Amino acid sequence: MAGIDGALERRTMSEDVYRRIRDAIVNGELRPGETIRDHELAEDLGTSRTPVRHALARLTEAGLVEMQRNRFTRVAPLKLDRIRDAVALFGDIWIGSVRHAMPLIRPDDVTYLVELTEDMSVAVREHDVPAFGQALRTIAMGFARIEGNATRVSVIEFLGPQIRRFTQHARGLFDWEASEESTVAIREAIRQRDAASTRAAIVTLFDVVLPHIIDRAEGQAEAPQA
Repeated sequence: MAGIDGALERRTMSEDVYRRIRDAIVNGELRPGETIRDHELAEDLGTSRTPVRHALARLTEAGLVEMQRNRFTRVAPLKLDRIRDAVALFGDIWIGSVRHAMPLIRPDDVTYLVELTEDMSVAVREHDVPAFGQALRTIAMGFARIEGNATRVSVIEFLGPQIRRFTQHARGLFDWEASEESTVAIREAIRQRDAASTRAAIVTLFDVVLPHIIDRAEGQAEAPQA
């Protein structure tokens, strides 16, 4: 049992280190292009280099870190094309899940999903980007879990950090009125258990509202500096 306990402790530590570095990147504490030194991170986190190196490898797979052996390890720049792809894939996954989940939805599921859309509306009123994103991810994963599709849940979780990092940088570019219109449309469609209307509302959010935020960020990046 000692061996099992030790392995569990190492996995728990590795996961904690991963989450702390990931959150520092997502929240902007570690900025795009910033050099990462594993020994400094290990010292800051009070751990050895091994879990830090494991975490950096996972973050590289997630597109949050760039590494070239014996040259550099750094926070990946924000690449808007990748953000577009991540947002589009998120929307496609949710739309597909609605198609399969809606026939299975029970009254308590409707209540739960509607409450999550109300959380989205609260976030809109408060202009709270992290809360809006959290509610959005939770409702999408809720549909996937009702469907019984763990793969969709895993992909949404994988895409989350990259999308969250972008929204942190673009929080001033949100169209809150359009976001609320989409939220209300999703809520009413769920109340009616109308799969087609739910999918249509999600399409508007992911094909129009959210890409417009990326367009505005792109325009801001291309604008000449005064």
